[in-house]
Amino acid sequence: MTNGDSVRVVFVGGTGRSGSTVVANALGGLGDAVSVGELRYLWERGITENRLCGCGAAFADCPFWQEVLRTAYGAAVPDAQQMHQQLTAYTQLRTLPRLARTPAERSSAPEALAAVLAPLYEAIGTVSGKSVIVDSSKLPTYAALLAGVPGLALDVVHLVRDPRAAAFSWQRKKEKNDSGGLMERRGVVKSATLWTAWNAGLERAWRGSPHYVRMRYESFATHPRESLQVLADALGLTGVDRLVDDEGRLDLPANHTVAGNPARMSIGPTAVRLDNEWAGAMDRKEAAVVTALTTPLLTRYGYPRSLAAGSAEG
Repeated sequence: MTNGDSVRVVFVGGTGRSGSTVVANALGGLGDAVSVGELRYLWERGITENRLCGCGAAFADCPFWQEVLRTAYGAAVPDAQQMHQQLTAYTQLRTLPRLARTPAERSSAPEALAAVLAPLYEAIGTVSGKSVIVDSSKLPTYAALLAGVPGLALDVVHLVRDPRAAAFSWQRKKEKNDSGGLMERRGVVKSATLWTAWNAGLERAWRGSPHYVRMRYESFATHPRESLQVLADALGLTGVDRLVDDEGRLDLPANHTVAGNPARMSIGPTAVRLDNEWAGAMDRKEAAVVTALTTPLLTRYGYPRSLAAGSAEG
């Protein structure tokens, strides 16, 4: 996956609670790559709400992001609330039908958004000194937006996780470590519906493209070295042996992720484990609801319908 002289963006897509944070940060430790978290939230959680950067500093106090904004926009930083509203409107779920079109049929990004996003990604590359930007924004509609921005070359890593494991994770109480309070929780119907919509959207838009690779999180968690090597080979990145030790621990680099799972703050030796707690602890009726709502994609991605089987590990 090579893209000439354009700004290369590796987009980690899928649904929430699918392991995208650790996978993206691992990719950000390879070769000439840098992980910036869920960049679609820059305007809301970064500029407006001033949440913590992955480096531990408040966004407004992070030298990296302040230099990125200066490099991209000088003194004329776009209105953050307006940008957030425009991005939300353009990428909301009801716009998914756009992804059914072939790449040739899809329209370019709106000029107003492209004029803001292109210099942002270019500035990240300039300030970081890296040529590959890893963005874990996940939304298929945001990926489609980036694909239509002139000057950006997009590779898509489609990360999937057993929908019952994801639904179970959405029900847990998790504290935000960048702003206080609890993270959003979702019921199983909403979780399963979004799992199907987002995964189907990504696959419909990019399957068969040389700029698309799909991986199950269970494979990554069980075989991190081998799985990361598969992704590195597909993306033209190097350095897996340096990043993963003999016990499968990731040596995650310091990062400036703007948003994501609390795990984005983890740096240094980090163990990755397969969490199959849902298989024994999830309410059986709720698990059955998720199974019903996510078939046939569930089986297409290699997950068993039987609740007793748990998530496949390979």
